Amino acid sequence: MKFSVLSWNIEHFKGGATRLKKVASHIKKQKPDVFALLEIENVNVRALMEQAFAGYDFALTDGPQVQEILVGWRRTAFEQAVFSQKREFDVGNDRLRPGALLSLKLAGVWYNLLFLHTDSGTDAPAFGNRVEMFDKAWNLKAALDRNLGGEGTSRLVVMGDLNTMGLMFPRPAKKFLRVDAPTEIAALAEAAEGAGMQLLAKDRPTTWKGASGEANLDHAIASASLSFSRFGTAADSPQVKVKGWPDLSGTAQASFLADVSDHASLYLEIA
Repeated sequence: MKFSVLSWNIEHFKGGATRLKKVASHIKKQKPDVFALLEIENVNVRALMEQAFAGYDFALTDGPQVQEILVGWRRTAFEQAVFSQKREFDVGNDRLRPGALLSLKLAGVWYNLLFLHTDSGTDAPAFGNRVEMFDKAWNLKAALDRNLGGEGTSRLVVMGDLNTMGLMFPRPAKKFLRVDAPTEIAALAEAAEGAGMQLLAKDRPTTWKGASGEANLDHAIASASLSFSRFGTAADSPQVKVKGWPDLSGTAQASFLADVSDHASLYLEIA
């Protein structure tokens, strides 16, 4: 393993000592070299990083949107780290989140980690915004490839809450054009392949749970040239671990959903 990465939407994270402790405990159990927390709203980031993650450096997106993305990386794990806020990923809508791009140099090689929280909703504007955001990720991959002479070997990982919930488009006479979530995910995988990337397999079918049921919203997409640890003995074992509420049941799961997050975290290891 070269290094590990965790991405987690922690649902309207406003802090509080008890919740801070639970969030930190969940992350520490997985020992990531890099982690990103989505939906930072009003939390004492300095307290979180200084008290729970003193060995990490960190950066935070900033803008007119309500929710931010916090990225932390282990201070001694990399030769160099560069953080960039990618405002173009809000697709011209200042209520949407920018992308958080962390570029890391390890053994003389650069790796690029783009953390995204795309638009949520099954209406046409939200669906269209997601498509545009994904297109910008493919454009970033192409730009990184050009920097390497156009060989298509740039190392890019895109992770986060991609909100792949499909489309419900109203038509006359109260009929609807429906693109279900699996169809959107399949289209995302196909578009990723066209950009020289792959949608990584997860060890759980869903990552979010709410009153309406469960959904597969959080994903990791990576350059086809990258290799990852497999979590299992088979050659096609999943490359991404889903951790959190799916590991629990009964009152323990209900407590996690209510007190920590309705999203599970994603964890992977670049090999």
